[in-house]
Amino acid sequence: MQVTEKKKLTLRVDGRLIERAKEYASQHDMSVSQLVETFLRELERRERVTSQTPVLDQLAGTLPQEANVAEYYQYLEQKYGGD
Repeated sequence: MQVTEKKKLTLRVDGRLIERAKEYASQHDMSVSQLVETFLRELERRERVTSQTPVLDQLAGTLPQEANVAEYYQYLEQKYGGD
């Protein structure tokens, strides 16, 4: 991994978010700066991944969290017939 110079950045953010960020960072043994850097790197990573799989990106999140995969397979077998 390439080491780059760290630069200072001043942000104006809602005070409640700042406090929550400090709490979160403390709970995860990191600084707010490390938290922001991690977030920005994740955005960058997602952008690279997104551009490589546009169809998958459109499908991501379309299945509800509470969806039962086994029930869905059963539904498909009923609809289209099983083997």
